[in-house]
Amino acid sequence: MGKQTPMLMQYNRIKRQYPDCLVFFRLGDFYELFGTDAEIAAQALDITLTSREAGKGKRIPMCGVPHHAADSYLATLVQKGHKVAICEQLEDPRTAKGIVKRDVVRIVTPGTALDDTLQPGQNRYLAAVTENRGVWGIAVCDFSTGEFLCTEIKGENASDTVLSELHRVSPSELLMTGLPSPASDRVKALGFYAPEVHSELFNYDPARQALLDHFRVLSLEGFGCENLREATKAAGAIISYLRETQKTELSHISRLVPYNTASHMMLDHTTRRNLELTRTLRDGERHATLLWVLDQTRTPMGARLLKTWLEQPLLNGDAINNRLDAVESLTEADLARSELRELLKRVYDLPRLAGRVALRTANGRDLNALARSL
Repeated sequence: MGKQTPMLMQYNRIKRQYPDCLVFFRLGDFYELFGTDAEIAAQALDITLTSREAGKGKRIPMCGVPHHAADSYLATLVQKGHKVAICEQLEDPRTAKGIVKRDVVRIVTPGTALDDTLQPGQNRYLAAVTENRGVWGIAVCDFSTGEFLCTEIKGENASDTVLSELHRVSPSELLMTGLPSPASDRVKALGFYAPEVHSELFNYDPARQALLDHFRVLSLEGFGCENLREATKAAGAIISYLRETQKTELSHISRLVPYNTASHMMLDHTTRRNLELTRTLRDGERHATLLWVLDQTRTPMGARLLKTWLEQPLLNGDAINNRLDAVESLTEADLARSELRELLKRVYDLPRLAGRVALRTANGRDLNALARSL
């Protein structure tokens, strides 16, 4: 076998660092994939598989996608359960001496993708679940909006409640490790994408410290989480995972909100399906569901909030009446309501725009939308 080219030596060094990812290797105006990665991507994306010389007398499978159109290809790969490491050129090829410096700048996973295929009224959650001595911790984060929630669940039917809550959230990616059997088998049977993660992510001390460092606080008391040990482990695992995969500041995730499942009516998976709250029983579509009937919202934020309200019916009478009073007030104020709806119609998805700005992925269109909204 002939000696590898310097470029392929560089690629193989990076690939060894990210063996569980498809590596998008930037070469000029294209992202190229090589070897097994190329074979997997070519089949998943339905693109042509070619080859490239890998040294004297040997060729290696290769495929590529244009840099400017990469988001659509990334969306397809992520939807099919692949993780993708984005390897960029770190210097100008025209001025570089020798091989251009390259390194991975971001790892795109099913729970962290920021592509345009996500509908405005939908959340894409990254979730984490942990358990210790009958106490369960759940944390969920919508990386696109910065929404970050956690809860603890315990008691006789805790595992059933956890399963119902995971069904409600329907995470695109679920972090878990070390769950006891048979609970672990029941969670895995839900079918959510669950990558292999280090068990250290869920150790309490480093998980708590990850949260303290991220929010730049000395205690989690201000978030109401200081005494929620399992919830802290799950939330800390998410922050550590995001740091590891996104390799950037996560400033748009600005708070952690604990919630109590006992304040809402718990609906199991079968009940949700039969009621067709947000998905039809036949084909899982939004059309002809209760949400489809009720959703007259004018902003993506409102659409997501309405969906959350339908999936978490209130139990407290005062809270229900407060919500009904607000509806009644707007119902009686026809002119004000009409004007408000016209104004809201011009407001774009502020949380997602803010997230793109924080992550430095915003383009001119995003900035114009942010300006018009403000």
